[in-house]
Amino acid sequence: MFIKRLLFMFLLIAVLSSFGGRALAQAAPQQFVVTYVEFKPADTKAGARLLEELAERAEASSGVVNFDVLQQTDRPNFFALFEVWTSAQAFSDFQSSSATQAILPQLTNLLEAPLDERLANLLAGTVPTHSQHAEARQIFVITHVDSDPQFVPQIGPLLDTFVNDSLSDSGVQSFALLSQTPTPNHFQLVETFADRQSFDAHVSAQHTVDFRNSTTGFLGAPYDERLYQFVKQ
Repeated sequence: MFIKRLLFMFLLIAVLSSFGGRALAQAAPQQFVVTYVEFKPADTKAGARLLEELAERAEASSGVVNFDVLQQTDRPNFFALFEVWTSAQAFSDFQSSSATQAILPQLTNLLEAPLDERLANLLAGTVPTHSQHAEARQIFVITHVDSDPQFVPQIGPLLDTFVNDSLSDSGVQSFALLSQTPTPNHFQLVETFADRQSFDAHVSAQHTVDFRNSTTGFLGAPYDERLYQFVKQ
């Protein structure tokens, strides 16, 4: 166990170093959270209402920066929560609050699988803000990128370049790279596009094709890209 922890610490240092001290200084104060939510299909509407209620409670909490409820476009019973908090303590306080604790058991009864909560920190790029959520046609994308631990130093710079290139694509509103804690070989790309046409143009761009080709040999699991629409933000 001790050796395993040392390995993860080494990988985390290597990843953060590849993105420079700038990203570390920027990300340290805030807590990012991505939670995957899978409802039983018959309970989708009831589950969505509970997630909206949870978002309203979050918006009334001190320390919340962003709390988005997202519904997967091709599987409407699948949702995701994208949260940004001023600190890990602010997120912890919200999770342990009586209001949140009252909603979570109700959610559990509607789920087909346990909540999949992933804490993260920002490595590069920009994250979506409330002012960018004006249009119903917007597309929100969350991609889980699982690198083989031994290849983290190689894939890190490729991800960084991909984020920078993607921010220049037409229709891209935000594009961020997160590192999951405490597993620094797990990354998440969090992206917003003006519409589906903008997303399709992005995935067809040569720099995206080059990125996918150059990272295939470093992955420890399939590239998991999921498209969402905003339910509440």
